[in-house]
Amino acid sequence: MIAAGTGLAVGGTADNAALEASLQALERSGADRADLALVFTTGDVRARAHEALHAVRRVTGAPVVIGCSGTGILTERREVEEDLAVAVLAVRCERLVATPFSFERQGERPQLGAELGQQIGPTVAEGGCVLVLPDAMGCNPPALLTQLGEALGFVPVLGAVAAGSPMFELYNTGATEGALVGVALSGLSPLIGVTQGCTPIGEPYVITHADANVIQRIASRPALEVLTRAIRANPDTEARIRHAGVFAGLAMDPAKSPLERGDFLVRNLVGADQASGALAVAERVRIGQTLQFQIRDAQASREDLIEMLDELAGRLAGRRPAFGCYFDCAGRGRGLFGVADHDVTLIREKLGEFPLVGFFGNGEFAPIGRRNFFHNYTGALVIFPEA
Repeated sequence: MIAAGTGLAVGGTADNAALEASLQALERSGADRADLALVFTTGDVRARAHEALHAVRRVTGAPVVIGCSGTGILTERREVEEDLAVAVLAVRCERLVATPFSFERQGERPQLGAELGQQIGPTVAEGGCVLVLPDAMGCNPPALLTQLGEALGFVPVLGAVAAGSPMFELYNTGATEGALVGVALSGLSPLIGVTQGCTPIGEPYVITHADANVIQRIASRPALEVLTRAIRANPDTEARIRHAGVFAGLAMDPAKSPLERGDFLVRNLVGADQASGALAVAERVRIGQTLQFQIRDAQASREDLIEMLDELAGRLAGRRPAFGCYFDCAGRGRGLFGVADHDVTLIREKLGEFPLVGFFGNGEFAPIGRRNFFHNYTGALVIFPEA
């Protein structure tokens, strides 16, 4: 049996908002206490974070309390992107094993991923996932994910980089800066959905000449020429391109055919050479890898989110989500879609109403296939179904 509930309080002082959100969360869970509490805040909560976290602990009784700041926060009911607010998720489950961690001064730890892997290895030895909430200061996502992979093999890593002004991380009853906090979870089987907010354009082609992150030729033609043809292939694409970003979609599984949504790792185009026709991508590429260009705007992001949620609904196979977390990019939300509560409204429509908590961060962690990546402009959803 999994008991979970969320609370959201807007305005007032941080400790009063945390108290109100915690009371709501525990009441909605139907439990007398929690095993885990996730706390996300927006606005200047830092000054009274100690009092706020004491309120969370006092109300929920949770031995594990972690969280961070964001440019906005969310629950299943709404998103808050401007006002001071506190969101709390309280979870009670006898099967849940939660191992929290906190590494201060993460930038001074070159083997941070190895240290973390050693600490949480016993928890995730037989499955589970890891939620990571690093500070932007000193954060090195590629090194963290590489070292974790070497220490643990493939274990899904989810989360986002803390955001907001001030920016801070929450652990037990204290707030800190420049740290990596998080929790390893096992005993429950997570389902993960990733929306990179893109729509493919043109056709998928094989990279035939490349070096490191520079693509010289695609299908034996200059890479820039292939991009130009992809944009001009559809009049709708040419019209949207003025307001949309253009990206490279790199196929992750060389054996997969046909390629579908979720099979690509989306990365920025970071440079172009008109003379040679080469394109630089914010990721190492390899000869023989399949690439399809993508565009990202509000329409593409909405369509991609809907497809991701439909796919998750199919994988749920009629089960109800017991609770979940949604890590959304600060570049999405009202600024991208022009309306409030865009993503949580669609999540509720597609998957039903269930306890959900999250925040708007400075970059997201989520796997594509069986490999963990650090993303931008992405929404990462992890849900834990009822048995």
